[in-house]
Formats: sequence, C-alpha cells, structure tokens
Amino acid sequence: MHVSRTAPTGRRRPLQPTRAVGTAVVCLPAGTRPADLAAAATATLAARGLATAGVLPYFRASTRRTGRLVDCWNGLTSGGPIGCLDLDGMRASAAAGAANVWRLWHQVVAGTRPAQPFWVFADKYAADPARYPLGKAQSDYLAQPRVLAMATHNAFPGQVCPLPPATLEAFQAGFGTYVNLASLAAIPGDGFAPQSGGWLSPRSQRLADILAYLSTANAHLTQMSGDAALVAVASPACQHLPSNLQEASYP
Repeated sequence: MHVSRTAPTGRRRPLQPTRAVGTAVVCLPAGTRPADLAAAATATLAARGLATAGVLPYFRASTRRTGRLVDCWNGLTSGGPIGCLDLDGMRASAAAGAANVWRLWHQVVAGTRPAQPFWVFADKYAADPARYPLGKAQSDYLAQPRVLAMATHNAFPGQVCPLPPATLEAFQAGFGTYVNLASLAAIPGDGFAPQSGGWLSPRSQRLADILAYLSTANAHLTQMSGDAALVAVASPACQHLPSNLQEASYP
C-alpha cells in the first residue's frame, strides 16, 4: 500500500508497509486514550508473542477530529475509535475493486480449464517427498494452462494489476465469492487480536481456512461498540492473505 505525503499532523509519519510485513488489527477497549492506542496495540501483540514494526496507515477516517486518531495521512489512519473509522466505505471499496479484478482475471484465463491450487501439489510432496520432490510439485503446478495464463499476464512489463497465483482458489470460486471475500477481508487484516483475548489468523492459505478466519474476525467486529478502538500494526509474523487482493507470493 502506498500513501502519498500530505501536511503532517504533528506526529511522526507512520510506517509504510512492504510485502514482507503483514497487517495485524488489534481491538482495544472503549476508553483507551488516543495517545495510548499505539502503545497498547503493540503491547497486546507482544503479549501474544508477536513481533511488531510500528503502526501503519490502514483505515479510512470518517472524522476530521484527528486528535482521536493514531496518525493521519491522506485520509488514512493507523487507528482510533470504530465510530471514527469508515469501515463500511472500506468494505464497499474493496468489493468494487475486487469486481474489476475478477472480470480481468476471467478474461485472462478464458478458454483454460480450472487449475488445482498449489496446496494440492504441496500435500502430494508432503505425503511422499522421495517419490514426489518439491521441484516436481512446483513444476506441475506452474505447468497448468490457467496458471500459465496468469503468469504470462503478470510477466508483462509494468503490469499495474497482477493476478497473484496464490489467489487462484478464490478466483475460481466465482465472481460473487471473490467479491464477498474482498469485503470480508477489508477490515481484519492478515491477523486479528480480539478484545476478548487470543489471536486469530488463517490456519493455512487454503480458501476454506481463510474464510473461517475472516468469518470469525468479522463476527468479533460486529459485536464491538462504536467507542471501542481498532489499531493496525505492522507485524512480520503475519502472512499476507491472498484473498484480500494484495499481491501474494507464489508458495
């Protein structure tokens, strides 16, 4: 995610995330002072044994009262009370973007047969590494015409809309599923720390596990009051979700 520079709010500029850093969303109780939100979120993740690398701009702000927010840049904030965040707008924007991406993918792979996701080949390798080595698993996966079509699209110089192979399973689930997944993934980030304790993240990059994570995280979000707070923290411990339309690395 890239955030252009705007007039500062008097606070240090938040960390700009890279592909190596995932987004952890931390839930904090109502009444947490704005000045304490960043430290409280970092401490929450540290208590769960997760490394952190500072807060990052992730949420849309729905208020001009920046004193209630954690850093503000170009309409984005690292966190604040839910009532000050435009979560509905984030979901709608994610869904609209996903609709366009899925239509592009549908054109790119037209005429190709459905492909198996990489985890199918990884499971075969894990079951018998001697007879089915990792290199064979990788080459078999990449040789599928649909995966080749996506890879060819991605190889175009200056490609502005790559189609990550790790998103294959979500693409193939259909237009409605892909759009709904994007909406579900707009808020929870790559990992989610509920206010009640614990830590939520996908068990694997399989679509079923990602959906289970997103369903649970969004259920927690719907139970939170508007005075409770969300803070986005950069964490190397979080693996990027392929279903959130961010670039994802080939396994």
